[in-house]
Amino acid sequence: MKIDLKVLKLKFLKLINQIKALEKKQKILILIVILFLLTDLIFFSVYKARSHFSKVSVFFDNSSEAAGKILGYNSKSYSGKIKKGSVCYLFTKNQLDALKKYYDLYGSVGINVRVGVKNQKGSLYDKYTAYPQYFTYGFLYDTDFDKRGKIIENGERILSGCDLRNFIQKNKGWSFFSNELCLEKNLSEKQLPVGIIISSDYQIKIYDFIIAQAKIGYDYTGEIPFFGISSNGGSFSKTNKGFDFSGSSFVFPVENSRQTVMPKVEISFSDSEDYGDVKNQLRVRLNAGGDTISLRRTKDVTDCVLQTSTLISPFSSYDFTENGQLVTKLIMSENSKTLIPVEVNKVTVPLKTDPGLILSSKSSNWRCHDYEIYEWDRFPGVLFFDTIDYEVQADFFRRLAFFAEKVGFRGFILTDEQLGNMHGYHAHDYSAETLAAFFTKAMDMKNVLNERELLLRDILLQSGVIKAESYSYVPGSGAVISISRESTAALRQSFIAHEAWHGIFFINEDFRNAVAAVYYTVDNNTMAFMKGFWASQPGLGYDPSDEFLMHNEFMAYIMQQPLGNVAQYFVHCANRGTVINAMPDLSRWVRENNGETFEDAAKIMNSYAYDNWGLSCGRVALVTR
Repeated sequence: MKIDLKVLKLKFLKLINQIKALEKKQKILILIVILFLLTDLIFFSVYKARSHFSKVSVFFDNSSEAAGKILGYNSKSYSGKIKKGSVCYLFTKNQLDALKKYYDLYGSVGINVRVGVKNQKGSLYDKYTAYPQYFTYGFLYDTDFDKRGKIIENGERILSGCDLRNFIQKNKGWSFFSNELCLEKNLSEKQLPVGIIISSDYQIKIYDFIIAQAKIGYDYTGEIPFFGISSNGGSFSKTNKGFDFSGSSFVFPVENSRQTVMPKVEISFSDSEDYGDVKNQLRVRLNAGGDTISLRRTKDVTDCVLQTSTLISPFSSYDFTENGQLVTKLIMSENSKTLIPVEVNKVTVPLKTDPGLILSSKSSNWRCHDYEIYEWDRFPGVLFFDTIDYEVQADFFRRLAFFAEKVGFRGFILTDEQLGNMHGYHAHDYSAETLAAFFTKAMDMKNVLNERELLLRDILLQSGVIKAESYSYVPGSGAVISISRESTAALRQSFIAHEAWHGIFFINEDFRNAVAAVYYTVDNNTMAFMKGFWASQPGLGYDPSDEFLMHNEFMAYIMQQPLGNVAQYFVHCANRGTVINAMPDLSRWVRENNGETFEDAAKIMNSYAYDNWGLSCGRVALVTR
């Protein structure tokens, strides 16, 4: 194509005249833009001239985008091997663009390096382990380069590091570890790193870098040990005494809000030769920022989840004060974004955790004001609703209580007018079968359910407790339990045990069979007193013709308190005026026998619970404060 120089000259002169006509501020702005573009061009020209592809690759977790070799800043970095000294790597433009997208998507991000450490034999091992062999890992930013594209020496950097003597083995070959350094949250594009700097006093090999969602802590459960460090830097070593999570607040959200959800802490355990017994169970004790937590061990449970929203001071130092050597993983990581409230004061996805952390969690950390929902980490599908008061709880469950259990009302869905001021319960439990039947029947009754009952239905569908078919709902897997903040602390403790035992009863056939065996072997007076007690208490109204319900309540009333309190609990019941008036002879019989028959039944079920789950009467949690 021929270029007309006269036309080009005229266009250039016209542009000059247009610039001359601009105001002074506009001319300054144009000059700044031109200088910025030139500086950027010079930087990337020098950047490109200094850099060549190394043998080290970059990967993006859960994405193949921009995966490939990283640029080596100098010749030492090309092979990935370091005998001693420092090497630098620079991301390609495609990798930088992908890093920004990944960071925008997840918010809490870390860059992980996989490192090999040269092992030594004989006297060489003694030689190299006689004094510290330091390894450090950090990021490079635009500000780390001068105008010529050269790295500014002695610049202050945030680093992750360790003494490599922790990893050198007295053997041949290589040992390995994985070290992740996290990025601070809420950074702008210009504040993201453009490269990586690694220093070592000892021979190592860099295998690859993985950009992934942030993880802070340690994990020995994989093929190679993992150590994640917060964005404010820190050191790591091969110990199981705990971890300092105080810098994690720079990486993860520190509150639940309409846009964010607080992180979780995952703990895994190694096997043990002896787990103790029901009176002296093996425990790992954890001090988490002043929160003293007991982690009971049982052979079939290898891990647990602590939601930071249930802890007093989650972004603190965690120290194992007993049996820390049994911990193989202690990782704080981001929770799924599906846990963020869908609307103001409306959450539909449960937080997975142990019920022992629900009771004393702070309602100020709830994802919405009126209620919080949890899923039992050991029994998938068993959901816990904790409500701010009885009124909110009644909105969710009162109509359901009459449909499911109240004598004279079972199987019927009452209108608001029919419900009137009738009392439901202060705590609730419902099986997947009952929930499916309730919402199926409600389909034929237009506008009978309130807003929270419809929300409950949506939560159950989303969690798979019930499933939708063409003209009905069918049982899925799980159950629903509810307690309220309006109950006293003592009642909440009793209620959550009572209702949680119901939850296990609903989902576990073997447990139901074990309970039935005890139910049918207790003496007639014991069972008569139990049924008479329920009938005498206003607001209970259990239907005695429902055998499944009778088995379930018999078990829960016995197992809701510790084994040592069972006999005294039923003696206390026998001393109530309403009970004495209803059945004076049976009440006297219970007092004279000091409630021993109830304790005998409790012992059998207590042994079953401990042998199968490491639980016991009055305690449905492995994680306790």
